[in-house]
Amino acid sequence: MKKHLSIILIVSLISLATGIQAFARGSGKDAVPQVEKIKAKIAKLGTGEKAKVRIKLRSGERLKGYISSAGENDFAITDKKSGQTKTVLYADVIEARKPGLSKGTKIAIVVVIGVVATAAILALVIANTFPNFTLSNIAIH
Repeated sequence: MKKHLSIILIVSLISLATGIQAFARGSGKDAVPQVEKIKAKIAKLGTGEKAKVRIKLRSGERLKGYISSAGENDFAITDKKSGQTKTVLYADVIEARKPGLSKGTKIAIVVVIGVVATAAILALVIANTFPNFTLSNIAIH
């Protein structure tokens, strides 16, 4: 019985741990050019002080602020603290994202918390069910 419980625990933990990679992988089927993706992302965020964004440019420069206007070939980002506005071409942008944790990161955190909670619950169940159970009793062949 102990051996079966140990095997179930190990298989469960491995399944949960490898599930994190499935959330992190991209589809790999994106046919839309990078410029169009950036343009769509900026359009989705909108304009105004609530349209906060972090931009990474091809030059390595990073910008943070809100989108004050968006056109066909470029958009303007305004730094809220300094009030300075900079016009950026969509073609110069490598990455545009909302500030804060990404959706994938949030999912990964929830999954990790679930794995830890599951392991803790299983450990408590095993400890209470089998008072003489220790990890040194597990013999994996």
